[in-house]
Amino acid sequence: MDGRQPTANLSRILDWARYRFADREALVYDDTTWTFWELDVDVNALAAGLREHGVGQGDRVAIYALNSPEYLLLALAIAKLGAVMIPLNYRLHEEELAYLLDHAQATTFASEPDLAEVAASLAARLPRIGLRLSLTPGMPDGWVGVNELIEAHRGERVPDAELEDNDLQRVLYTSGTTSRPKGARITHGNCNANMSAQVAELELTSADRLLNFAPLYHVGGLDVPGYSVWYAGGTMVVMRRFDPRSILRVIQEQRITGMAMVATMVHLIRAEPDRDSFDTTSVRWMIFSQVTPTLYRETRETFPNARLVEGYGMTETCNGLTYLDADHMESKLGTAGRPIHGVDIRIVDEDDNPLPPGEVGEIVIRGPKVCDGYLDDPDATARAFRNGWFHSGDVGTLDEDGYLTILDRVKDMIRSGGENVASSEIEAIVYELSFVHEAAVIAMPDPKWVEVPAVFVVPNAGVDVDGDALIAHCRANLGGFKVPKAVYVVDELPRNPSGKVLKRDLRDALETYAPLWRA
Repeated sequence: MDGRQPTANLSRILDWARYRFADREALVYDDTTWTFWELDVDVNALAAGLREHGVGQGDRVAIYALNSPEYLLLALAIAKLGAVMIPLNYRLHEEELAYLLDHAQATTFASEPDLAEVAASLAARLPRIGLRLSLTPGMPDGWVGVNELIEAHRGERVPDAELEDNDLQRVLYTSGTTSRPKGARITHGNCNANMSAQVAELELTSADRLLNFAPLYHVGGLDVPGYSVWYAGGTMVVMRRFDPRSILRVIQEQRITGMAMVATMVHLIRAEPDRDSFDTTSVRWMIFSQVTPTLYRETRETFPNARLVEGYGMTETCNGLTYLDADHMESKLGTAGRPIHGVDIRIVDEDDNPLPPGEVGEIVIRGPKVCDGYLDDPDATARAFRNGWFHSGDVGTLDEDGYLTILDRVKDMIRSGGENVASSEIEAIVYELSFVHEAAVIAMPDPKWVEVPAVFVVPNAGVDVDGDALIAHCRANLGGFKVPKAVYVVDELPRNPSGKVLKRDLRDALETYAPLWRA
């Protein structure tokens, strides 16, 4: 015995499910379905085709595409061969994508007709890329069709590469809000730990039908709960992109039981004028984050039978780290819940000393879901993964019962007159006002207090922002040092390609904005 345990390959979930759930729906996309048996057949055929083209264990395969069933088939075939998937954010600029492809040392590149112009340019300028894959028909000459490979190798079987927990499954690039994106090294062990934790936490079974519209390049698409629904024998219903009305229709037609979304998506679904005409009673769980108490209660009306799961997670951890349990949806409202199975969380001070319940500090995490560092970046790895814990860069507190409250990013905390002020706390109060569509609070320089809060507001359509009413509302609900000292109205908030608000951009350009209200 050499001590190795080469059984970690993510794709083993298919070999198990094709017998246990052979004729059950595994994947649905528009009017096309795959049973678990059919999914396994297609993935094996595609893996055989990739192998014939020289793709093997450790090779880097980049995918630059919107959601499609072929994306998922390719992801599983890559895992089966022991190759490494590099999912790319299709919202990035070509120069950003070129940097990521080069950094990841990708030798195979998959894309689709909707992105053909940029994809062809990238493939031409990066000589390391040999094999070019077309997920769907319509790419230029020289691109090998995924479906053609499947048909050419139908019936062939490829053994799962023998992999251990620490073998690389994919590299997920962070959004890079402060520097070049970092490539989080997600292993097969991370994925397996995440799947078992998601199944336990959400009580997933073969009766579950996940609606997956989050981009598949993101942990929200593949890990929350993503692959986990197949681990339990359930069905994944995939949509190409987010569309609120289509989502309501698919929920009704497919009898969806669960999904994950961000607060902005919840807002847009709530804004659909005839949302109440759709039957959403099949939904039994919905994961989201950073939802205000007001929006939470409104969501209860739209999804009356759902466990509303406030959660917290990160790219480096296959996302979900804490979930709010059903028994405490009301009593712990405003928290992100407790750590899920296999996750430890601490709150620490600047010297990494653990803090007692109620104290504000940085959130640090450990457990088998947490990746082992950043690809070819030892300095960033050493900074973030130290003393046995991953340092999130987020600020929060744990209460006496171990429930986590997220307050802010470390870099977004406002330090006013010796007090730490969480911008998210102020934003939650501002969001309660009817004329507010979106809000972002930043630190504004102040000669006396060093920093004070300022708020940027995007108004709801057809209404004006009332600066006096906004400040009065804040004064009625916040301590004086937390009340914004300036109100700015903008048409939209600056965001990075993943949708995160770039508060840095607001701070850097603060002098170019004219305030609606100022103390």
